[in-house]
Amino acid sequence: MAVITLSREMGSRGDDIARAVAERLGLRLVGRELINRAAKEAGAPEVALAEIDELGLLGVKPSAAALRLYREKVTAVIHELAAEGDVLLVGRGGQVLLADRADVFHVRIIAPRTMRLALVQTGCRVSAEVAAARIEASDAARTGFLKRHFGVPGDEAHLYDLVINMTHLDVPAAVDLVCLAAARLGLSDQPREQASHPQDAEGCECL
Repeated sequence: MAVITLSREMGSRGDDIARAVAERLGLRLVGRELINRAAKEAGAPEVALAEIDELGLLGVKPSAAALRLYREKVTAVIHELAAEGDVLLVGRGGQVLLADRADVFHVRIIAPRTMRLALVQTGCRVSAEVAAARIEASDAARTGFLKRHFGVPGDEAHLYDLVINMTHLDVPAAVDLVCLAAARLGLSDQPREQASHPQDAEGCECL
């Protein structure tokens, strides 16, 4: 009944790591569709658009009431998924909402700005200027999400059990670290090769 939350910076290869960990441990991979489900149940689809639109291109401004209802639905959905177990939750404040549960493993993937810029630039096929703008917008959006919905100032290290800096690591090495730590914590048996649920996975974030 493993439950893992994974937060990542754009350009850190966090999405690749999440997919690989979920596949190795046989976990359901849940990402951005959580937003759509929560917003739909809350009757506030504009919140989904606003939270997905990290670059602020749509200019959607949900009401305070819609945001409050959305937050309540996200909280309920995350707790429901955690209760079911065998899930890897990507983003959406799982590290905050499930902080009091000893059976949940919280992971954060980071990388130096130069590495992030290079990966976003090549992965999204954009200029260095556009890559920098996307990273800045993504960082601001994710920090804003935590502050807006959960009153947390940012992705501080104490929110996580394991923070992986990708400076000297590749994706397989990071996956090994997450799986080893999960096994040592008793959150998984021997890693097993089992397909995850790609329909639940969050879309590409330029690595």
